[in-house]
Amino acid sequence: MNFRIFQQALLALAILISQAVTVAPASAAITRVADDPTRNLAKADRLNISFETWVTSPTAIYLKRVESNNNCKSTGGKGKYQGTWQVNAGFWKTYGGLKFAKKASKASCQEQDLVAYQGWLARGWSPWPPAKEFIP
Repeated sequence: MNFRIFQQALLALAILISQAVTVAPASAAITRVADDPTRNLAKADRLNISFETWVTSPTAIYLKRVESNNNCKSTGGKGKYQGTWQVNAGFWKTYGGLKFAKKASKASCQEQDLVAYQGWLARGWSPWPPAKEFIP
């Protein structure tokens, strides 16, 4: 095969490959997370996220379904975990839940959301392990 034919074949192959393959941008992972403004934030940045934005975020909606099937009265772990967010007594107390009820499952859904939001402001999504695998 002479060099000119080889060069033309190589060019044709490059054109075919460029038309057939779509390359994801280098920031594809960041772009996916950008769909949910509550993900991968430093504590200082979490303070800029409003309760309304947080509670309607894809991650919050997903976790409420996974943790309790969005059931505010749910009890799991032989009673150790309570409410929509399946929080333990220590979490409930630390983030202000006792001003609403003795246990999360006894508080209203919105009160539970408010306490979970306070916990998220302090700790991010780390109290809810299923958040790690969720891709918004």
